Amino acid sequence: MTIHGPQLTPAIKELQRNIEALTNQQFINVFQDRSLIKLPLQSVSRFYTANKRLYCETTTGAYLVHSHLHTLMDQLPPHQFLRISSSEIVRIACVKNFTLTKWGSFQVNLTTDTTTYASRCYTQQIRKAAQL
Repeated sequence: MTIHGPQLTPAIKELQRNIEALTNQQFINVFQDRSLIKLPLQSVSRFYTANKRLYCETTTGAYLVHSHLHTLMDQLPPHQFLRISSSEIVRIACVKNFTLTKWGSFQVNLTTDTTTYASRCYTQQIRKAAQL
């Protein structure tokens, strides 16, 4: 597919990324009740650790991921996912808004009605992503 325009604007760049995401749909292997499931990354709203295990959350539920969070972050598309703490990664498209708390960190409200909090050390990355 070829996109023609007078100049490469941010809107055209976003269109290009969306088309690439649709045509190059990526999957992640997850587990539920000892069954392996191939899940599209587009259905994941966040990855988080709990009880020393990594989970991914979708609208249909939470699934176990046999990986480490730092390894997973290297494999995820950087324009689609954002690390907000040492134990959590969110899909940017699922972020409804960020609210600054009185402690200087961000409350992250997701479109799935999940509320989570970002670590203060990731504040700069979140501000940069919010400007995109």
